[in-house]
Amino acid sequence: MSSAFDPSGLTALVVDANAYARGISLDQLRAMGFGRTLGAAAPADAWDLLREAAPDIVLLEWVEDGRDGLEFVRRIRQSEDSPNRAVSIFMLTSRGDAGAVETARAAGVDGYLRKPISALALQQRVRKVVSKPQPFVMTATYVGPCRRRPRPQLVYAGPWRRLDDASAVTAEEAEHVDLKAELARACVAALETAARNLTPGDANAARAVYSAVQALVGIGEDIGDASLCAGARDMARYVQAQGATDRLDPEVVRLHIAALNQLALLPQTLVQERQRVADSLKRMVDKKLRQPATAA
Repeated sequence: MSSAFDPSGLTALVVDANAYARGISLDQLRAMGFGRTLGAAAPADAWDLLREAAPDIVLLEWVEDGRDGLEFVRRIRQSEDSPNRAVSIFMLTSRGDAGAVETARAAGVDGYLRKPISALALQQRVRKVVSKPQPFVMTATYVGPCRRRPRPQLVYAGPWRRLDDASAVTAEEAEHVDLKAELARACVAALETAARNLTPGDANAARAVYSAVQALVGIGEDIGDASLCAGARDMARYVQAQGATDRLDPEVVRLHIAALNQLALLPQTLVQERQRVADSLKRMVDKKLRQPATAA
């Protein structure tokens, strides 16, 4: 991280019923340099910590069916007892469907992160909301960060409505693109989870990885992200060609996923950088598939 962002004077609160997952999030925040990190297993306990410590950022697990977590968000945003209604709030969850994302955003969260969360993804999202927070909005029907993104500069001829459609759009349409990008990141996270225990010859794990990468191809097509779609297709090509055999190299799969995660995080304005990543993935897969079976 650059010296422009120094969280040493900031406090973070993590609310997660899973002690192991909570510990991982706290460790990631400490590694980022947060001066104080607090953890709670339930929203009820977190409220007391919130009032005592007035944290600068809250990471909140989507508890059970989401009601507890969403009510906690609304309480922070709307209660007169809240020490800071504008505190940055991220919803953490294993869910990645569009309805859940929309529900969390409507409750007033700043962002939505799909578990398991990579340290890089958490670092980039936290830095963004802390360094450049959205304007805070208070209306009769909504309290939270402004969900409208700034109107794109007309001098930019890059992708907006769809990620490969060069045209100026409204703030509402830019927000829709942002939501789609969140879904893409969630889909990459799901692929990362599927590949975590992949070993050569494991048919079930290989099928899970192939299914997850096919889902990512679908998301890439849906949002019109050509680079992400191409990278996912190349990974699917590699997994399908090697099958559930000893030729399927877990390290190659994980390197490919790391690059897909980079594509999901890189801004759409960095067209050439994103294309270079996609091209490097194609070259890697082509090279691996040219190798004799005994050398794979």
